[in-house]
Amino acid sequence: MTKKKSEDILDNAFRLYHQGYSPELIELPESAVFPSLIPAAPSTARKSRVTGLLLGEPAPRFVRRGRNVRYRLSDVLAWLSEVDPQRSTAEAFMAKQSLEASLNLSNE
Repeated sequence: MTKKKSEDILDNAFRLYHQGYSPELIELPESAVFPSLIPAAPSTARKSRVTGLLLGEPAPRFVRRGRNVRYRLSDVLAWLSEVDPQRSTAEAFMAKQSLEASLNLSNE
């Protein structure tokens, strides 16, 4: 899909969303979500559906329509709001270490 077509799909989806359509009913093709909304390559998105992780976080939910993979706008927006943005790789590493330490303490 061309970049222009992806942009048109996103524009239409957000127009519907702002008109009051439920984001659970608005489905986007993978090519419109990656890398336009979620900063990852489509190949990374495909891997995330197997591993369950995308950029170190649980991957957004997806829907299969035959052979096509689609993402509900509600799931993409939820994923974006839950992702903890990091300013540097060092900050991300420290956040991961802190999370792992707290998980280990709670498991003891």
